[in-house]
Amino acid sequence: MENVPAAEAALVSVTARHQQGPRRQRRVGRAAGVVATHAFLILLSIFALLPLLQALGTAFKTRAEIMTEVTFIPRQPTLSQFAFVLGQTEFPTWLRNSLQIAVGTTLCALVVGSLGGYAMSRWKFRGRGLYGNTLLIVQMFPGVMLGIPLFLLLDDYGLIDTLWALLLTYLTFALAFAVWMLKGYFDGIPREIEEAALIDGANRLQVLWQIVLRLAAPGLVTVAVFTFLLAWNEFFFAYIFLVSRDKMTLTLGLFTFVGQYTTEWGYIMAAGVLTCLPALVFFFLLQRALTRGLIAGAMKG
Repeated sequence: MENVPAAEAALVSVTARHQQGPRRQRRVGRAAGVVATHAFLILLSIFALLPLLQALGTAFKTRAEIMTEVTFIPRQPTLSQFAFVLGQTEFPTWLRNSLQIAVGTTLCALVVGSLGGYAMSRWKFRGRGLYGNTLLIVQMFPGVMLGIPLFLLLDDYGLIDTLWALLLTYLTFALAFAVWMLKGYFDGIPREIEEAALIDGANRLQVLWQIVLRLAAPGLVTVAVFTFLLAWNEFFFAYIFLVSRDKMTLTLGLFTFVGQYTTEWGYIMAAGVLTCLPALVFFFLLQRALTRGLIAGAMKG
């Protein structure tokens, strides 16, 4: 009988050892999975950054080095490519045009999208479903398919070779995303908050501006980033709508460095780096709010 406690203790010890084995295996498996996931993401990031690093290195190379060597780090760094692009081309004009179009399109999308999304979220009116489905249908067609109809329509109003043509075109594609994104945010805001403000004497516009839009700030940031990048990077419509060099945007201006027989790679890379800077700064300034907006929009959806 004295050996019973000892036997029980031995049994408990053996059982604990058997349980620790699977636990260790699960921990090792989880650690291996985490390492593999991070390794894959690092390789994917390197693959995505290689073109940008190559462009950045080429922008600081001399023309002779560009033509003779393929390296990421220039042997004799120089700013001659940037000096030529900024001083001897119309790059500042192209930058101004792109900023005007991108900022104007973003502001219009926020204003019109807020009003449209709020109306679809709060009121039931005749044609509401048709209006929402029409916005989605616009997103289904590729831009190339709408090029000729938009060109003929804008030509009737004398808007070809003007910045207004691009602003209206980009707004056409951005509004669908803006209205539906903001509608989802407005649906998640309790109506009791608005009713309390209306009882206190505020009108609908005051409620929208002072309460609803502040609560939907992450959605506004998401729409702003999407619209800005859409207008900033677009090339096709700028190529068919703009003719004069003083009306060109940055993407269209970069195309001018491609000649019939030669391509000025150094100038293209320098101008490309300068073109990416405003978009990168805009994105990183709003990165946290953009992440919250996308996550919240996905949860509402």
